[in-house]
Amino acid sequence: MFSSIRGTKDILPKDQKYWDYFKHHAFKQSEIYGFERIETPTFEMTDLFLRGIGMGTDIVTKETYSFLDRGKNNITLRPEGTASVCRAYIQNSMHSESQPKKMYYFTSIFRYERPQSGRLREHHQFGIETIGSNDPLLDGEIIHFAWNLLSNLGIKKLNLNINTIGDKIDRENYIRNLDSYYKKSGWDNSKCKDCENRINTNTLRILDCKNINCQTYINDSPDILEHVSNSSLEHFDKVKKYLDISNINYNVNKTLVRGLDYYTNSVFEITSDVDKSQNALVGGGRYNGLIEQLGGPSTPGTGFGMGVERVINEIIKSGINISEDNKTKILFTSINPSSYENKVKYNLIARKNNINSEISTDNKSLKSTMRYANKNNFTMIVIFGDKTDKNYISTKNLINGDQEEINENQLLELLKKSNE
Repeated sequence: MFSSIRGTKDILPKDQKYWDYFKHHAFKQSEIYGFERIETPTFEMTDLFLRGIGMGTDIVTKETYSFLDRGKNNITLRPEGTASVCRAYIQNSMHSESQPKKMYYFTSIFRYERPQSGRLREHHQFGIETIGSNDPLLDGEIIHFAWNLLSNLGIKKLNLNINTIGDKIDRENYIRNLDSYYKKSGWDNSKCKDCENRINTNTLRILDCKNINCQTYINDSPDILEHVSNSSLEHFDKVKKYLDISNINYNVNKTLVRGLDYYTNSVFEITSDVDKSQNALVGGGRYNGLIEQLGGPSTPGTGFGMGVERVINEIIKSGINISEDNKTKILFTSINPSSYENKVKYNLIARKNNINSEISTDNKSLKSTMRYANKNNFTMIVIFGDKTDKNYISTKNLINGDQEEINENQLLELLKKSNE
């Protein structure tokens, strides 16, 4: 017997209501905020992610699904969404359109990491990108978008952490000071294995390390806000002002740096108190310089990625009531072979009128048919024929239990009204 590959998961019919619920809110809010949908290929040239995400990131060094295709091209399954959107922006000359360009996506993400709650080797990400403006108002808008979406989904126990890592020059200066601090602090004797590599490839990520030995040195590490320029601080102040106007509480977390090399200036993360172990639901920030790094014109950008599985887990754990669609759903069945044609005929009429409907199969007994109808959320069952009359028609409302005998004209009128 075959099983799904470790780190992947089937989304079963019974779970689809949560995915539909998420998509409905996410797509509707995207429209309200002026975002347009974009879809990019599942795989890209590996170099796109090497240049965009960074050689020293955990994603590139440990987690990508990369391979040589039959044309000997280095290919990578998409490990995040931003780099692909930026590639599409460059390739399709979107810089010549009105700016900023606001796009959203819903896509599969592939990372070879240890499977955990809400984070599989193939998982799903909803993201938005605003490209073409350095206005801090847009940084505030994407944070407000993420916060508002999670709130509208019914998730209440949320925490917002924000920080600024300055521009490229600020970041380089800070990394030099951070590198010097860690090498002189005694941390070198107790660092974890991951940070042994990070000190040479991605020093900022040491601040984000969850290892206890590494965390003991974080509080005394250089303050990033003392190493960023006045213009970066002014940008950050305007982002905070936007959040203040929006009445969103936030915490300035000086150790929040995000894990990808392309981030500059504002970064943020929203976590939940419901699941303490895997509580990061969304993260993002500004990425000025990324499009230029990928071969495009100098273009600022900002955006976020939201882990859909983690959000759905929050919805379930929080006990959020998802209202079911109460549209009419009819099951047609027949008591005897002579009335078989009637159930087929009226099932076709129902579908022509855009009514959800099915016909009973496999000569089920009426009792089995009723059980099937109840388990599959039908709102009505229509029964054709009895032992004496093939033209006999009976309906049973499965919501309130009412049952009545009707004629063909009444059935046609019922199907007409059900579509109103």
